[in-house]
Amino acid sequence: MKKLILTFMALLAIGLMGCDNSSQLADYTVTCTLHGHQQHDSATLLVLEDTYNQLRRCGTTRIQDGTCTFKGQTDRAKVGIIRWDNDSTKPFYFVLEGGHTSITIEAGSWTITGSKGNSNYLHYINQRKAIMDARVGTWQEYLKMAADKSLKREDERRLVALDSLLNDSLQRITVDCINRGDAVGRIVSERYGNLLDDEHLKLLK
Repeated sequence: MKKLILTFMALLAIGLMGCDNSSQLADYTVTCTLHGHQQHDSATLLVLEDTYNQLRRCGTTRIQDGTCTFKGQTDRAKVGIIRWDNDSTKPFYFVLEGGHTSITIEAGSWTITGSKGNSNYLHYINQRKAIMDARVGTWQEYLKMAADKSLKREDERRLVALDSLLNDSLQRITVDCINRGDAVGRIVSERYGNLLDDEHLKLLK
């Protein structure tokens, strides 16, 4: 009987330990500042959960003097989404994880600091921008040469090949990022996965 009681108490202790996830929770603070942006009165923080990609509302806060702050707890890095009271403004995606994250949004640009996940996300965004800028430069060179009638067959082949190479690079960094399987990969999948062509879609895990 004594052995049975001890066994029951041991199982109960294991069960209680399994239910106590408080040690795994980390506090987070997200501060978002808007500059030269549309006027907003409030913002809502959402989290994209792993289960069935469900969106969970974490709270709504007022925007005062262009700044809003969210505080809470998370057990791991997740996809965070800030939505504005004005639906015409696109939601802002970022990695929500423990610690302080500072977001600054300006007209046509944004910066984010304070976490490793967001540093990785920003690295992808900068790579993507550099490739897109190079593609725009290639198109502009093509159009300029076509307009002044200096475009030759070898120039056309060179520029088309360069654009194809740049596009392949863009697709590959997107596939590599999505295949990471972490919060950064989920954000990239949500925002840019639909831009992958059939050839690169096959490379997704």
